[in-house]
Amino acid sequence: MKSLKYFFLIALIFCFFSCEKSEKKELSPPQWVQGEWEYNGIVYNVYFKFTSDDVIFALPYGSTSSFKDGKGTIEETVKTDEIYEITVTQNKSKKISKFTKGDDETHIQYYLFDTDVAGLAGANDVIFILYKK
Repeated sequence: MKSLKYFFLIALIFCFFSCEKSEKKELSPPQWVQGEWEYNGIVYNVYFKFTSDDVIFALPYGSTSSFKDGKGTIEETVKTDEIYEITVTQNKSKKISKFTKGDDETHIQYYLFDTDVAGLAGANDVIFILYKK
């Protein structure tokens, strides 16, 4: 049941990026996070590709979504030597994707914080360990 919740949350993220068009955004992920990262779960996989000017999120079955070309307001809210955070605001919903550097270069932690229309945080928050592809 918990895996199903995560699958629907990830599908919601994809819909979030594909509903309302906004202007192009300037993104510049730090060097330490650039590359391809993945989580291979039993029910689904999570995949991110960080380039020098974009973050691409992929869902199972080949669907992809670019943060830079995404919908709503997209902002790099934290960018340090150990943390990279992107906040996406669409309507009254806010999604915060936070990536933290792992102990070595083989993995990073991915946190998704979800604030829904009512402003309730925490109900759909998830954490994944992403491994270098």
